[in-house]
Amino acid sequence: MKNGLLFPIIFAFIFSSCSDFSGNEDAVEASLKPGPVTRTTTPPPPPTTTTTYYDMDGITFGNNTFVAVGDKGAVLTSSDNGSSWDNGTSGTTKQLNEIAYGDSTFVAVGDDGTNLYSSDNGATWSSGTTTETSDYDGVANGDNVFAAVGNTNIIRSTDNGSTWSTITSFNVKDVTFGNSTFIACGADGAIKTSDDGDNPWLSRTSGASGITLHGITFGNNLFLSVGASGKLIKSSDNGTSWGNVNSTVSTTLNSIAYGNNIFLAVGSNTVIASTDNTGSAFGIKATTYTFEDVTFGNGVFVAVGYKIIYTSTDGVSWTQVYGE
Repeated sequence: MKNGLLFPIIFAFIFSSCSDFSGNEDAVEASLKPGPVTRTTTPPPPPTTTTTYYDMDGITFGNNTFVAVGDKGAVLTSSDNGSSWDNGTSGTTKQLNEIAYGDSTFVAVGDDGTNLYSSDNGATWSSGTTTETSDYDGVANGDNVFAAVGNTNIIRSTDNGSTWSTITSFNVKDVTFGNSTFIACGADGAIKTSDDGDNPWLSRTSGASGITLHGITFGNNLFLSVGASGKLIKSSDNGTSWGNVNSTVSTTLNSIAYGNNIFLAVGSNTVIASTDNTGSAFGIKATTYTFEDVTFGNGVFVAVGYKIIYTSTDGVSWTQVYGE
């Protein structure tokens, strides 16, 4: 009797348990299938941007803008005191060695007679007209005249670099302007002076015979020139006579600038600065930087070199603002 009753009870229990399916087999099968799988796709990394840095050889300041020039026609401009730099379009692949500003115009000179001028703060450039094909290493502006110097001739422009005239044959490296006088310096201690960039360019005795003078500047009514073996000379009479100054170094000095009441010179692993605005005594400020050129503007020295640009207010602390 107990076994007869047990079977109906078990059957009723099984039927009751399966009654939740409501006879819908499709729903049952769907409930047993796995849910949709969400796939996460990792986006590809952004393309690598390669920046080409150029050897920068010349720099100047004008119209609240620093403009640097260098290898393969490179032009860089900065309107924020050297903090950031934009590319200008020079239109040439020639080496550009130096740059100057005057009469609302930047003028750059370089190898193979290259000379360019820009009236939009270095963004775009036009080629000046000259018959020269030799290299030019220095350029300066004064009294509505640009004078450029190189390893063969001195040339002159009175129309903001548009056309140039050959003035005289001479091998000089750099030129500056002050007190209504152009002064150029060069090989074997050469010093040449001119009132207006035209003839005559007079030869002066520098006391630096046998030494190549690479750079020259004007400040506080003084001309100072620097060169090989730490050579440093000074003139207080518009370049007529010169005296030696102890640079405190023996390495090559490439350039010198005046600002913040000091003269600051740069060269091979060398930065030196005067103790005051007389340029009579100098001290070493840094020995880890090699710069080709230096200029001053808006309270800041800006120096350029092999794929680098640095800024400083005193020559001691330098900030790299361009380079690898």
